[in-house]
Amino acid sequence: MPLRNQSAEIHRLLSAFEAEAAKFHGIRLSTFFVTQSGPSPNRRLISPNHAVMLWQYYGSIRADHETQRFLNNFQESDLQWGLRGAELSSFAVIEGTACDLFVRMALRAGSLFDEEEARTITSRVVDEILQRELAEHPSSKPLAVTNGNPLAIWLNYLLYHLSMTNPGRERSYNIEPDPFSLSLLALERLATDLAIGKIDRSASLLREIRFKVAMSFAGEQRAYVAKVVDALRPTLGVDAIFYDHDYQAQLARPNLDTLLQDIYRNQSELIVVFLCAEYAEKQWCGLEWRAVRDIIKSKDNDRVMFVRFDDMPVDGVFSIDGYIDARTFGAQDVASFITQRLARFSDRR
Repeated sequence: MPLRNQSAEIHRLLSAFEAEAAKFHGIRLSTFFVTQSGPSPNRRLISPNHAVMLWQYYGSIRADHETQRFLNNFQESDLQWGLRGAELSSFAVIEGTACDLFVRMALRAGSLFDEEEARTITSRVVDEILQRELAEHPSSKPLAVTNGNPLAIWLNYLLYHLSMTNPGRERSYNIEPDPFSLSLLALERLATDLAIGKIDRSASLLREIRFKVAMSFAGEQRAYVAKVVDALRPTLGVDAIFYDHDYQAQLARPNLDTLLQDIYRNQSELIVVFLCAEYAEKQWCGLEWRAVRDIIKSKDNDRVMFVRFDDMPVDGVFSIDGYIDARTFGAQDVASFITQRLARFSDRR
């Protein structure tokens, strides 16, 4: 099951890791590498501990005798610890009194990812090694393996998370913060993004797109809004929906406020505003809301649709204003309502 369908489980894990992080357990996460010369660094581990292989680079096969050597090593290996004869193996070790508890929780967290998402996580470092080898020896056949155990997947994701938030820190031997706190931070990112990373879906210039619908919402409602967007995509097509995660690269720029207001005010046929207590408090929502209010002021009311998650007041929204109640209707229903509203714009043409 992909992450976008795992919102409830992510929040359950968030609560569990938050509770354990608050206890400041004596626990640490570190990495070490094993070559033909032995482990690095070579140190005595704290007891209790739990080690797991993350990934392994076997080497490059360039001749028939090397192929036979690989097959022999494969048959004689204990695959829990990888292949014999590997040039480089990466291991993680959890040490401390709460080691067993963390392992159980991490196994559950690692099960969040479907096969494709797990492959994205575990292949990041391995792909770098393989690409480097192929650049130096184009005719070679470099081999690498990754551990598909949920514990290894979760630890690889923690390192992947560090590489995005603190580049370079994931290469340290001693990983900070402690694994409970790091897991909490990583889960907070997952709860917001519901994806491994932020990847633009569009190569079109944002200023030149005429959107059929634009989503304005607080981050707390992203999981619900993402489901609405996913339900709309098959019907509306590419570059028809303004949803911020689809245009991350182009939104990373100065004067973003003016660009967003232009998208909502002038580049979108319909603006769907997801109202809640948090919407009234967020700065970026406030900027988007100014564009929406200008549309309302121009009496272009058909261009605005309200979806409510609660009854908290929002300046400029009154009791006489109609809305869809998200407490009653699911994301698929809201997507259907949006499609029906858009049909009215098509009828005008």
